[in-house]
Amino acid sequence: MMQRSPRQPILVLTGGVIFLLAALALGLSVGTTKIVPLGGLFDDASRWIFHIRAPRVFLAALLGATLAMSGAALQGLLRNPLVSPYTIGVSSGSSLGAVIALRFGMEGIFGSLLGLFPMALAGGMFSMLLLFALSRRSRQWTGTTLLLSGITISFFCSAMIMFIQYTATYQESFKMVRWLMGTMDFITWEQTALLLPFVLPALIYLNMVGDHLNLLTLGEDTARSSGVSLSRLTILIYLFVSIAVAATVALAGPIAFVGLIVPHILRISGVISHRLLLPASMLFGAGFLIFADTVARVILAPQQVPVGVITSLIGGPFFLFLLVHRGTTDTHSS
Repeated sequence: MMQRSPRQPILVLTGGVIFLLAALALGLSVGTTKIVPLGGLFDDASRWIFHIRAPRVFLAALLGATLAMSGAALQGLLRNPLVSPYTIGVSSGSSLGAVIALRFGMEGIFGSLLGLFPMALAGGMFSMLLLFALSRRSRQWTGTTLLLSGITISFFCSAMIMFIQYTATYQESFKMVRWLMGTMDFITWEQTALLLPFVLPALIYLNMVGDHLNLLTLGEDTARSSGVSLSRLTILIYLFVSIAVAATVALAGPIAFVGLIVPHILRISGVISHRLLLPASMLFGAGFLIFADTVARVILAPQQVPVGVITSLIGGPFFLFLLVHRGTTDTHSS
């Protein structure tokens, strides 16, 4: 089941690096500001690229890597290919925190650097604690229990967001809708660096659990007999993913489908082993979101489309394709 060509990891990871470098080059060079080839290092265009465009491109890479790898890990843990990082309820909690901040004019209370980040992060962390509290009370640290708890939290937070939007003014509602579309406008290097302590531990840890997830695909009994603590694995994956996703949503809003599309494309391409799927998802996810954000910047230039709209336009049809393909496969297998 896990057999693969000895050269496959080298080919896939090399392809991921090339894809990411191409995305970085495109993201830095394409935009409303014209770049003169071989121009001076300190001309106006270069300063614009370094201070405005580069932070946004590198943030897109960081967000894409985090969301894609988180999606691959959760799909492997729950053995459900339709799971994404936003299924666990943390993103809805972060969104609720941001909406509360916008409703009560708290977006500037922490300064221009932090903005909505503290309130949105607090909402995500609260959802994570509630998720674990519900699972602990039921005394079932299983992926299914955590998944159902996450879906319940998502529905509740979505209802609260709609209620707050209903009571908000037109200007407040516009800000909420714009933020909920997922956007990376006006990002600085300081804000990009703010994300690193939350996402780097998740990226490092998830790269280390590929073998455990491979064993889990063979069945829980096989994984246990091989020494894998399923409850510990489940808790740690959910913990790292929850913190990372809460931070990404807190900074850029919910950006859907990245954690669903990228792992599936890799699986369709023949990448089955999680030892390869996880780092490959990180590389291709980073490149994918850079490309999506580049499209968002130029498709209606000089106006900018929220990147979450672009990923949803791509991910919606892809999700329907997965459902149809999965249903066809199930029909043939039965």
